[in-house]
Amino acid sequence: MFYGERLIREMNWQRARSEGEYDVAILGGGINGACLYDALCRRGHRTLLLDKGDFASGTSQASGMMVWGGLLYLKDLDLSTVAKLSLDRDRMIERLPDRISSQYFRYLPDAGRGRSRAKVWIALWIYWLMGLGSRRRPRAEREFSELELIRPGLVEGSLLYEEGFLKGSDARFVLSWIAPHHAPGQVALNHCDVAGELGPSDRAWRLDLKDNLYGKSCSVNARVIVNCAGVWTDAVNAQFGVSTPFTHALSKGVYLSVERPPQHQSLLVFELGAHGDVITCVPWGPVSMWGPSESAVAQIAEGLTPEPADLDFLLDQYNRRFKRPIDRRSVISIRCGIRPLVVDRQAKPAAYPLSLSRRQEVLVDRFRPWVSCYGGKLTGCTRMAGRALREVERLLGGPARPGAIRTAETALPAEPVEWASFPGLNIEVPSARWAACHEYCCTLEDYMRRRTPIAQWVPRMGLGREDVNALAIRELASQLAEGDAARTEMLLVPYREKVEALDRLLEEPVPTATRRNDAAI
Repeated sequence: MFYGERLIREMNWQRARSEGEYDVAILGGGINGACLYDALCRRGHRTLLLDKGDFASGTSQASGMMVWGGLLYLKDLDLSTVAKLSLDRDRMIERLPDRISSQYFRYLPDAGRGRSRAKVWIALWIYWLMGLGSRRRPRAEREFSELELIRPGLVEGSLLYEEGFLKGSDARFVLSWIAPHHAPGQVALNHCDVAGELGPSDRAWRLDLKDNLYGKSCSVNARVIVNCAGVWTDAVNAQFGVSTPFTHALSKGVYLSVERPPQHQSLLVFELGAHGDVITCVPWGPVSMWGPSESAVAQIAEGLTPEPADLDFLLDQYNRRFKRPIDRRSVISIRCGIRPLVVDRQAKPAAYPLSLSRRQEVLVDRFRPWVSCYGGKLTGCTRMAGRALREVERLLGGPARPGAIRTAETALPAEPVEWASFPGLNIEVPSARWAACHEYCCTLEDYMRRRTPIAQWVPRMGLGREDVNALAIRELASQLAEGDAARTEMLLVPYREKVEALDRLLEEPVPTATRRNDAAI
């Protein structure tokens, strides 16, 4: 039986209000918070997961969806990071075969430039050995289907090595850690603001929650708070009066997606040249994702939106390598995110973000039951969750009490997914009604961008060229709004504004010589 999104959300808020007391509150529903939520729920702890936006609406929706062991960090001899990430990758591939597949990546050495082919070949074997030989061995291949797409003489054959890749999307991967948990004492709330303080007597946190969508509010208590807010970790710590010796250096990464040629079958890794970096071309459904860019930003706001310079860089790099040039009109979608890179608070900013180690830090406040999680990658999410879990249980005095509710013992049978079609896609996706009832889907962007790949696979965030899918998107908004006309418009307006912002970004720039002189008008 399906209920409306508003009723489901009301039921979740009522549960939060009526249960009231939690062992742990997690702030941030990205990959680190989601993975920790799963671990705590499975251990029987009463756990509340909170996010000011949608789950996976930050960095966790903007990755390349690769589960990899950190090959690039070999060049800086960061062997510890490579060893840890390789182990994380192999464990995830083994334990999550329904969510992660193993596949060959194709490294393309520059012909006569860049790294020595022989050195790359040796590095790939060292990389394989550091993974304890658990992946398929590296191999060379001179002829491959993608060679038809690449400019002649640009690359010298290819070298294949095995990594992991998400079967769905990064946002759905995050959701897969959250959605199964519906037992008493397990509550997840997105689009929720949080404020609060530590009670002086019982040392429990008093949290005031406010629903950003419908204005509901309630207060709850939590014995421990874990800050998994990603790039917002410092801001959340400051809000609650917590300080740490760490901070995040911010690196902006942008991918663009274009129509995928039939010859594009494997993930391509090109040498970028500058800083020893690489750039990838990732086959994902009907699109090829090209990127990422890598640029340091001083403030979070700088990294949340792609700029014309990001687009120009990616288009230029693409056209240098492929026979068929692309321009802004070729772009189907863009994804933009910020990598949170851990640095000591007093450290000088690095000249280039890739030079920073992708380390993790889990820190317990000396005076309060507060845990801060810094850094992390998609590949290392289970390791981060394990470290945070150990600190939380130390603060709580051990595992959950005997007889605590376990998900496996109390979960209701999962209702089958209701599938739906969308114009321009050759696969079915979960329906908006089903996503609202089972996957915390509240807004049109929640559905189009994170519950389904529509906004990433169909031009203009699913609206299509010349607004051909306007009626289909209105119908989806109406489903989420339970047929309420005013609510439907409330969902459509911000989504349309984002499409218009994308349109402006993708407009072809007017050549300097032909620009009008506005000052003379």
